[in-house]
Amino acid sequence: MRYFAFLFFLLLFSCQEGEVSNYKAYLNLNDTVKYVGKEQCRMCHAEIYDSYIQTGMGRSFHYATKQNSELDGSLMPIIYDSIKNLFYEPFFKHDSLYIKEFRLKSKDTIHLLIKKIDYKIGSGHHTNSHIFEINGYLHQIPYTYYTQEEIADLPPGFENGQNSRFTREIGLECMSCHNAKSDHISLSSNKYNTVPQGIDCERCHGPGEIHVKTKLAGEFIDTSKYIDYSIVNPSKLPLDLQFDVCQRCHLQGTSVLAEGKSFESFKPGMNLEDVMDTYLPKFEDDHSFIMASHVDRLKQSSCFQNSDMTCVTCHNPHKSVTKLEDSYFDAKCMQCHDLCEDENIQNCTSCHMPKSSTTDIMHVSITDHKIGLHSSNESKRGKFLGLFAINNNNPTDLSKAKAYLKRYESFEANNLYLDSAFFYLERSDNNFVYYIQYYYLKNDRDGLINYVMSNQLNDSIYTKSDLALAFSRLGEVFFKEDLITQAHNYHKRAVDLMPFVIDYKIKYGAFLLNNNQIYDAEIQFTNALKLNPTIKEIYLNLGYIAILKENYQEAERILKHAIAVDPDYILAYENLVLLSQKRDDTKSTKLYLYKILEINPQHKAKSILDKL
Repeated sequence: MRYFAFLFFLLLFSCQEGEVSNYKAYLNLNDTVKYVGKEQCRMCHAEIYDSYIQTGMGRSFHYATKQNSELDGSLMPIIYDSIKNLFYEPFFKHDSLYIKEFRLKSKDTIHLLIKKIDYKIGSGHHTNSHIFEINGYLHQIPYTYYTQEEIADLPPGFENGQNSRFTREIGLECMSCHNAKSDHISLSSNKYNTVPQGIDCERCHGPGEIHVKTKLAGEFIDTSKYIDYSIVNPSKLPLDLQFDVCQRCHLQGTSVLAEGKSFESFKPGMNLEDVMDTYLPKFEDDHSFIMASHVDRLKQSSCFQNSDMTCVTCHNPHKSVTKLEDSYFDAKCMQCHDLCEDENIQNCTSCHMPKSSTTDIMHVSITDHKIGLHSSNESKRGKFLGLFAINNNNPTDLSKAKAYLKRYESFEANNLYLDSAFFYLERSDNNFVYYIQYYYLKNDRDGLINYVMSNQLNDSIYTKSDLALAFSRLGEVFFKEDLITQAHNYHKRAVDLMPFVIDYKIKYGAFLLNNNQIYDAEIQFTNALKLNPTIKEIYLNLGYIAILKENYQEAERILKHAIAVDPDYILAYENLVLLSQKRDDTKSTKLYLYKILEINPQHKAKSILDKL
């Protein structure tokens, strides 16, 4: 009887092959349906599984072992950051990959820091980048191997003096496109209970719990005639929803989440615009493109605009493009373009979809997915036209405001973005926390305080993450304006809302320390240290607290640990100067002052030395 009822339900919503499926009937779109992992899929789909795991998506994320790393068998190149004066050298120890950061003076090593690399990210078709993990917190390693040119260099965003070394957080926005669904701790920015190994079947088919249970129970559907609504088959979706499955990740830009959504909310069969809007800056006469701009470029193609093509018209997501014959894509072109049989057609894409370098990732060339006639003399881009949501023709004013704010903060500090954000904030509702972001980024403390004092916050409409960020920033600003009680309350609320975001604990601890609440400050920093013992600011403040408590030996140990984490950490050296003065140790005082001047010749340490 149970089988009959289930089958009746499926038949009720089924349609003949070729008809548009009733996508809302897919059972696995329900939030209660669990993900089961790709190994479950292999039980019935071994051939597809074995082919898929060789694709770029299947190899997108894995443990950094010799088997998974493109560095194995390479020359293991050393890179040098000439601005930071730091070298990076990878090496294997048994089957594990490590990175050695070091600095030389003459032939002596004056700084050495070794990190175990836990994960490699990237299929190896273009790059392998690297991640280390500590207590579940994930950060990027400042080393990328660019496989096309077989060279190593700093990762994208670390170049031109922007080397953040080991502090770049791998948050959910990054993880959600480079991997399968993770077990992310929602009260953190970059802490995970577990992370899977590579983009899996469920990223394109949705969570598989119901599908597996029904098949194990012997409940089968003839998919040559009917839709199996226990799991999404993207080819059965309407064309726009098929496209949304791919453009969830193959449309890179400034992504703005809808209210109540996270970067893991999207499931195949949903409308992407119900989860997020992804914006790209547009310019006059702009022919450049970024690494993951396949969707944006394809949408500009006549082939796309004048047909019903989607990504899977040309791509089989279960097969690696590196294993296809040269004639594969030519045959795809021939399906639509009626050319004479005697014409010798070879490699259509070399002219109509040429490979080119991207504007955001060096040492990489990818296929330009704008199908058409390309010229090597294309003009440089003209004036800025604005940010445009590529996946939504009608985004809200609040979405636009958030996009301009995020673009300013994350990519390019151009005041034009702030002006545009303010324009759209004025036209939108539910914008309290985004006005805080606007005034904070504008460094307008009076404007921020006046706004907060004059408006009422409805915190029920915001995520804990958005609220905590706003409260932490309010704590900073109110403290600078000597509004101590309010500042304390804001800092505490940020920590309470997101207890695993270490930055909020550090800022709250610094506030307490500045207000002589040494005991409470020490608790905050000690708790932060337990969560992640790799952050220099924690050691800096604990070292200063040890000085205040006249525990000078402990202070020296802690502050030197901060310098071991960052050899150019001037604040730690300043505290060592203070410590040496407390000890009446003139020799050490001079030593640390000279070290500060090595790092920054314009530092006030010179005037202190002159007095000594």
